[in-house]
Amino acid sequence: MTGALIAMGALFLLLFLLIYLIVISIKGRQKAKKQMRENKISAQVLLHHVEGLPLSEKTQCQVSVTDTGLVINGGGTDFKIDATQIRATEVKTDTEIANIVKSSAAKGIAGGLLFGPIGLVVGARATSKEKKTNTYYLIINYTNVAGELTALMFDGGNNPFGAQKIANKLRPIIIDNPKQTVQL
Repeated sequence: MTGALIAMGALFLLLFLLIYLIVISIKGRQKAKKQMRENKISAQVLLHHVEGLPLSEKTQCQVSVTDTGLVINGGGTDFKIDATQIRATEVKTDTEIANIVKSSAAKGIAGGLLFGPIGLVVGARATSKEKKTNTYYLIINYTNVAGELTALMFDGGNNPFGAQKIANKLRPIIIDNPKQTVQL
């Protein structure tokens, strides 16, 4: 009889703990959603920095789309890009980047212009892999404060959904940006 009471007490305690953890999780999600609404954030994803910011490669960054542009928090610093500065955004696989670099007559120039200096490295990774799994990259082209066209690149890993979510939310806010001419 005592063993049955102990077992029932342990089961009740375990059930209570499980319910408590579920309630805490739901409240945490609700708080995060409320905070996103207050900050006017339409999408927020954790991605790894590859190129374009004064951060080391593979620094985890929180990439957020707001109604006014893009906010990137990484390495203890917030980076902001106004929507009017953003020229284009795409999600590409390492294989697609490698194919673009390979098919170009001037491979080095094309890789550098389209994807920044890291474009060649990404392309090389794709061709040297034995096991064929795609790595997805979020690429954002924007005009910096000096008026130069430059690129950001983030590694989304093997799952395209996070990078695609950011690209999909950015496209509508940059669709009406005025066309820019770059003298080469």
